[in-house]
Amino acid sequence: MNSIHDIRDMARLHKIQMKQVCALAQIQQPQVSRWLSGAVDPLWCSVNQMEQALLTLIEQQGKQAPAAADAEAAQP
Repeated sequence: MNSIHDIRDMARLHKIQMKQVCALAQIQQPQVSRWLSGAVDPLWCSVNQMEQALLTLIEQQGKQAPAAADAEAAQP
């Protein structure tokens, strides 16, 4: 399992906003901000939800990229 900081960094690497990850994980953004600042320690299950949400978004992003490339290649 990755830390919440690792998840944030991975989201940045893939140009995914944390608000997208939060929405999919059904976790409020202010809560994640408290975790990132160190004000509150997250529960393992919450970090796991965030990680799974991010992996899902990365997977969706990967499926969209080939479709976009195909569309560009089809243009004259």
